[in-house]
Order: sequence, then C-alpha cells, then structure tokens
Amino acid sequence: MKIRILISAMVFTMLMGLFGCGKEAQKTVTSVENMTLTLRGMRGGYVYKFEGEGSYTELRRYREIYRDGEDLLELEKSVPCSAQTMIKLMNTCSILRWDGFHGEHPKNVQDGIMFRFDATVNGGETVSADGSANFPKGYHEFVCALDAMLAESETCHK
Repeated sequence: MKIRILISAMVFTMLMGLFGCGKEAQKTVTSVENMTLTLRGMRGGYVYKFEGEGSYTELRRYREIYRDGEDLLELEKSVPCSAQTMIKLMNTCSILRWDGFHGEHPKNVQDGIMFRFDATVNGGETVSADGSANFPKGYHEFVCALDAMLAESETCHK
C-alpha cells in the first residue's frame, strides 16, 4: 500500500512538471512603450531612454550635467532602434523579473553606481527597479548591450 502511494505521488509530480503545472509560466515582453535607465556614480550620471513616435523609435544616451544651478540632460548619442530589438533585449535580460527590485547598498562598499529603471511594456504594465551597487540578474548584460547598440554607426534594427 505504501509503495502504491509513493509511486502515485511520483507519477503525479512528474506529470505536473511535464505539463508545466505547479510552476508559473514565464511572462515575456511583447511590446515596449518606453524605457528609462538612470545611472549615477561619483563622476556623474547617464540616462538611457528608449522612446519615439509612431513607428520611429530611438535609443538615446544623455549625460547628466549641472549648469547654472540646474540638473540638465545633454544628448550624447542616439541611434534608431526598432521596438523588436528592444523587446528581444528585455526578454534576454529578464526585465520583467526586475519589477520591484530594490538593491540596498552593501555594507563596506564606499561608493558605486546607483541605478533607477522604469519601463512601460505590454500595453501599460510598468516595471520599476532601483539599487545602489546592487543589481538584478541581467543588469550588466542589459547596460553593455545598450552601449554596444549606441556604439554602432548603423541602426540597431537587427
């Protein structure tokens, strides 16, 4: 009798895994309306923005500057970038899992980069995250990919 119960439990568990029951289906980004990533460190800050009008979208990087008592954004680089390219990058870096991330500054770390991420995706769903020398999984890959897209002399419609 115990063996029959054990075998039934094992079969049930295997079937749950086989059909995806018992684990949450991974959501993906299917559309991106806008995205802002702000990075600040000891030597200043940068703001990355993905935005546009209609079918024309751009990835832009601004340098934060302080002038005449005001914080200003100075456009450093921009490149046309398709929404599909940004969606693919966001899914590769698991952006939806970042939502609600708050990376507290680690003890014994005297400086570092602070970040703030905000995006509107999937027709109005917001994703927000922030941290100080503490980042969500996929963060570094995301920033490196943004910089690589901006470094290309051509568009990032790939």
